[in-house]
Amino acid sequence: MTAPARITQADMDRAAKAVRAGGFERARIVMDLEKRRIEVIIGDAVAESDGPNPFDED
Repeated sequence: MTAPARITQADMDRAAKAVRAGGFERARIVMDLEKRRIEVIIGDAVAESDGPNPFDED
C-alpha cells in the first residue's frame, strides 16, 4: 500500500493557473514535500546589471 500524495497534481495545476491569472509570464514553483507546501516565486529570471560581465568574454 502506498502513501497518499503530499502535493497533488491538482495543487500544482492551481498554482500554475494562479500565476497565469496574475498576468505573469515567468515564475518558479518550489515544492516542499516535507512541509506539504508550495512556494511560488515571481520575478525576472535574470537580474539587471550595470554593464557587461567580464567573465562572459572568451
